Amino acid sequence: RGKYNYCYCTKSSHFSYVGKEVLKHDVEIETSSSFDIDLVRRLFEEEFIGKETIIVNNGFKTHEYAEKICSLINEGFENVIPVLDNKEELAYYEEMVKGQCNLGIRVATDEEPNFEFYTSRLGLRPSEIISFCKERIESNPKFNLTMLHFFVDTGIKDTIHYWGGLKKAVKMYCELKKV
Repeated sequence: RGKYNYCYCTKSSHFSYVGKEVLKHDVEIETSSSFDIDLVRRLFEEEFIGKETIIVNNGFKTHEYAEKICSLINEGFENVIPVLDNKEELAYYEEMVKGQCNLGIRVATDEEPNFEFYTSRLGLRPSEIISFCKERIESNPKFNLTMLHFFVDTGIKDTIHYWGGLKKAVKMYCELKKV
């Protein structure tokens, strides 16, 4: 009963003629950096997108990137979805966003409790998601959790890995949906 939305990742090509061609085909946008928000603004000015376009904001949020995301939200872009890479990022949106805001959460699917490479840029640990949502998002009328982004850092190795990961993702989604 849902709708599939394809989001063009602007970092795959910053050439304007590529982005403009993509947007002719009922496509939404995914950004990864502060620079990409400037591209979004230009596309809006040239009427290739509207304020209703879905704009998923992935990637590590530098201060400048987070600031530009908030400015889009505060200017009335309706479907901006900053995807949290870490729990601390939420505080910035609490302070800077006026009104309501959609949110996504990046889930670090491959991390192990003692995984040496794990950093906050890989997303929140699966074991932290439910409590984080209950404590920080559920009771806050400013936020509407609209997306879980399952980040597979090591890539999908084989069919068994894919189905195992998908099973975990669906289970987490179902648990979170109850909240």
